[in-house]
Amino acid sequence: MSVENHESESGYPEHPHISSSVAEMKPHYDVVVIGSGYGGGIAASRMSRAGKRVALLERGKERWPGEYPTETIDCFKEAQSESGEFRTGKKTGMYRFYYGGDQVAVAGCGLGGTSLINANVALEADKRVWEMPVWPEEIRKDTEGIKLGYKRAKEMLQPEPYPEHFPELPKLKALEEQAKKLGPEYAKNFYRPPLTVAFENRVNSAGVRQLKSTLTGNDSTGVNDGSKNTTLVNYVSDAWNHGCEIFCQINVQRIKKDKKTGKWVVFYEWLDDGREEFTDYHSLYFVMADVVFLAAGTLGSNEILLRSRNFGLEVSPQVGEKFSGNGDILGFGYNTDLKCNAIAMGKHNPSNFPNGPVGPCITGIIDMRQSGDSVYDGYVIEEGVCPAPFATILKTYFKISDVEDKNKPTNLTLSEKFAKFLREISSSTSNYQGSMANTQSYLIMSHDNSTGRIQLVNDKVNLEFNGVGELEMIKKLNETLSRATINFNGEYISSPIWLKVFGCKLVTVHPLGGCCMGKDGKTGVVNHKGQVYTGTGTTVHKDLYICDGSIVPTSLAVNPFLTISCLAERIMNLAAKDRGWVIDYELVKKPIDWNKPLKTWNLEVTKQNASPDGGIKFTESLVGYFSTEIVSEDYQAAELQAKTSESKMQLLLTVIAPDAKSLVELKDHSALITGTMSCRALSPDPLIITKGNFRFFIFNENQVDSKKLMYNFNLLSTSGEKYQFMGFKLLTNSSMFEEWAATTTIYSTIYEYNNGNENDLSDDIDPNRKILGRGILHVTVSDFRKQLQTLMATGSNASQRRAAYLKFLSYFSSVTASHAFTRFRPLLYPKKFPFAKPFYHKPRPEKEMYVIESNDKVKTLIHRFKGGSKGPVLLIHGAAMSYEMWATNLVEHTFLDYLLENGYDVWLNDSRLSPTNAECYKQFPLDAVRLDQKAAIDHVRKITECDKIAVVAHCLGSISTLMGLLDGSIEGVGSLVTSQVSVNPINGFVNMLKRNSQLLPIYRHILRQDLFDVRTSPDTNLLNRIVDQCLRFYPVPKHQVCNNALCHRASLCYGTLYQHENLNQLIHDYQSEFFGTINLTTMNHMVYITAAQKIVNYDKKDVYVTEENVKKNLNFPIFSIHGDKNVVFDIKSSRKSYDTLINYAQNPDFYSMHELAGYGHLDSWWGNDAHKDVFPKVLDHLENTKDTYGYALKASHDIQGSHSGISVVKKIISEELHKIGNGYLHENGHLH
Repeated sequence: MSVENHESESGYPEHPHISSSVAEMKPHYDVVVIGSGYGGGIAASRMSRAGKRVALLERGKERWPGEYPTETIDCFKEAQSESGEFRTGKKTGMYRFYYGGDQVAVAGCGLGGTSLINANVALEADKRVWEMPVWPEEIRKDTEGIKLGYKRAKEMLQPEPYPEHFPELPKLKALEEQAKKLGPEYAKNFYRPPLTVAFENRVNSAGVRQLKSTLTGNDSTGVNDGSKNTTLVNYVSDAWNHGCEIFCQINVQRIKKDKKTGKWVVFYEWLDDGREEFTDYHSLYFVMADVVFLAAGTLGSNEILLRSRNFGLEVSPQVGEKFSGNGDILGFGYNTDLKCNAIAMGKHNPSNFPNGPVGPCITGIIDMRQSGDSVYDGYVIEEGVCPAPFATILKTYFKISDVEDKNKPTNLTLSEKFAKFLREISSSTSNYQGSMANTQSYLIMSHDNSTGRIQLVNDKVNLEFNGVGELEMIKKLNETLSRATINFNGEYISSPIWLKVFGCKLVTVHPLGGCCMGKDGKTGVVNHKGQVYTGTGTTVHKDLYICDGSIVPTSLAVNPFLTISCLAERIMNLAAKDRGWVIDYELVKKPIDWNKPLKTWNLEVTKQNASPDGGIKFTESLVGYFSTEIVSEDYQAAELQAKTSESKMQLLLTVIAPDAKSLVELKDHSALITGTMSCRALSPDPLIITKGNFRFFIFNENQVDSKKLMYNFNLLSTSGEKYQFMGFKLLTNSSMFEEWAATTTIYSTIYEYNNGNENDLSDDIDPNRKILGRGILHVTVSDFRKQLQTLMATGSNASQRRAAYLKFLSYFSSVTASHAFTRFRPLLYPKKFPFAKPFYHKPRPEKEMYVIESNDKVKTLIHRFKGGSKGPVLLIHGAAMSYEMWATNLVEHTFLDYLLENGYDVWLNDSRLSPTNAECYKQFPLDAVRLDQKAAIDHVRKITECDKIAVVAHCLGSISTLMGLLDGSIEGVGSLVTSQVSVNPINGFVNMLKRNSQLLPIYRHILRQDLFDVRTSPDTNLLNRIVDQCLRFYPVPKHQVCNNALCHRASLCYGTLYQHENLNQLIHDYQSEFFGTINLTTMNHMVYITAAQKIVNYDKKDVYVTEENVKKNLNFPIFSIHGDKNVVFDIKSSRKSYDTLINYAQNPDFYSMHELAGYGHLDSWWGNDAHKDVFPKVLDHLENTKDTYGYALKASHDIQGSHSGISVVKKIISEELHKIGNGYLHENGHLH
């Protein structure tokens, strides 16, 4: 099909990349094809056309015309070399060289395999080759099958000779002249062979647009004009168009048959640029398949099968045997009298190249395959092109070569000698002039004895073909090339490595064999269908095929790719028939729509296209320990247990963010994760990530001022077991050194797999999901250095990549710096105006509210939530707080709701300490607050008709309640819980320093302040603004730094009130809703009390904590709780209080205390886990003492009866509220 040019701005055809990221690979396919050359491309195309879900795995990179290297240095960067003794170059290098005894082999590496760099000659094998006894009988007899294979291959490859109407090519003309001079037998066998090159603008058989050849001769390094009909632009593109999923940089290592699932497991190494940094990490990816077609090229397939055999795969002992170099001979006719122009143009523009067109690599042939009586006497001579990057090297080699006399012309005239000399001089300034322009390149294909051997030495491919270069046939053919050269006064120079000094080695660009076809496992590796033998018999692995040059059991004496294609087509036909599959062989009728292939599958993974803003990618190695014994959230304990049993875990992850802007700006901050895990506790083989999500610096709502790096992914073992991994790194406010630990430590949990939606990688995991183990993983210093080297930007141009890189680095740096230098961040203030915010809500009974009056005529409020017939329990708040400290909707679990859920009748008071009470702005000691607690307790007793009630009191609420109890003014308490302080208050260290530094007198008498409000704003007065800024440097416990101005002021007033890691962000940000002002008289009273280390009155008299008072008035159950990290009141406070009580008590068994590990002051009630760690302790006390208070003491008195006359009470409430007016303010200034 002829079409108009379809070009990009560079002049090359536009083709989008069709390969997918490894992160998008499914764990299982119907068919997995390994390799993308002729055998692999055909397998992928035909199996996809049979309606199967196919994955094609290619070791090299995906490169399209316009992306192949042209500069010499770039070409050398793409070279990789390997032998049993060494390996150099990157594994994805486009040009792959194998070294061994007397034989060197060259292969291509990339999507398209060796077809990317071959010479395009599409010739069938001599018919006599097919009759050789080395073939299985089924092949020798299947003439029609062979014909059909060739036919189908030609339909897709579309070979045609160099057109007669095209420009005359000097090298082609030279070869024709050389054939004539060699003799009539040679001349008659000269012709132009069919080439897989487009000589017109067209849409090829696969629907790919191609431009006509610009005749650059760059075939051996990659043709950028789009004319070379590689498998990339036919079979591979056709496979993609029919639903095949293509994955590049996949270095398959081995395959095995899993006994449990019956599936084939293909283990591979992902050759991502980043992962190659981690050379000491040996865990492999894998993909499973029902059917596997191995087509990694002759050397690649042998390597994979040999390694698989070493790992236990049952195969024929013939693997690696009967290797052939196809009798390839490389030589040069240097400085002839013929103009050849046989140096590739390289980077030169073909439109103004001074020497004119070079042509495709090979355009002519002297076909001598029928010249001898035996098929083994046949050979072909083809002219070639020297790749531009090697021209200078070859020129130097030519000039220093000590050419034997037999390879030199004799009897040259003086003028002929002078002409040769001038050409030598001319070529010294250019590779395209003089002697180099008159140098012919030769490639012979003949028959060797196919006795070479491929081995794995040190797990690397090693070729052994000793003596191949000294075969008589090789010597004879070199002599023929010598004659062809000397006939035109040139010097014949053989391949550099064929010199005796190098051991007469040969170079082959057509390696064959090693996995040869045979009648059984004694004579071959595969049967005529390409199925791999399980041993020396005829039994095969029915679903394991090989379909590349490695199955050819003999040299072919001609370019082999068309014959390889023929065999591959035959194998696909038989494989489909054996399974009842139908291959659609009809050629496509229109160009490929690169945005809409003919066939797609319902993708479980959404393909992430490249962003115009560029993306980011990096690789991370994590190592550590994993315990299946400890499944609690104590990660350190799990790590220690795992260390005792050497239960290790290792991860090598690659994070792929196609859009760097989304990664750093959007709330989700997500990217793909792919990678592997090694963990013997889960699987003897590596596990792969089948679906992964990385979330970058996610705001952690459950912990103040912290962010998480989330790692959530599904894992699959080779036996089919599935798991879910959830891990996180936690970044909090800390020092730079601690930031390093935070960003390199991941807390890991393995869950039983959820058989629901595989794409569900939510951070919220079902609490009932079974936990299989926990552990801690780390990034080592050396691995972190490697990780930094793997950090790279992606994008279509340098500007995109640079912008993406800078965006990522600036975001990462700003986030980490903000946590390391928190004290210098802008202060956060309570919001000036009410606004909608997230909150937790639970259904509660309708609230009842009462106005009560203390003995000194101060009115306060008390609230009731009647949750059941237990109790009643009165909750008493602390300093400068309202009853909301127990009932706030800023935490998910409140103590109020906890008691209601357990059936309690709960009461909460708002004393004069509450910021909702106008009295809080007046001066009063704690002795006065004692009267509010008495009024509240008396009111609860009156309404509930209970003689005694239970009380839970916090901080100053606890002290003021104890005052009334000790002096006897408060009666009717049958059970008490004191929170964070009891009868012997003792300051924490910093509070003690503040007390001794006389800060309070200075503030009160010098600065003339009598109130301190923890609330503030940027619009406050100068004094408060100065205080706010100075408090940035207030000494707080480790990891308790923040930039919340209210938190700073509360710390100054009371001491650091909580462990920040225990709080959610919401309560930390909005404490101002129930936290407010305290008068300095009350604060002064607290100074007296803590200085005395016991409760005293405002006159500093010891009227409360006496032995008599304790024995007489505290003769009931009292339970004290105290956070071991409390710095407001030291833990010694409750310990000393406990000692005081039991020493003075009538019954010491009434008293108990509990130290709350990991808790500070207020977080014992607001902490994320307080409902698990604290509330049950308090509930136990209330339940265990229920016979000492409340409704249980009322004999046969129904709780409902206690509320007779409720309507009258409500009327009284209404009247009282009207009287007191604005005395009791809600947060927004309105009445409750």
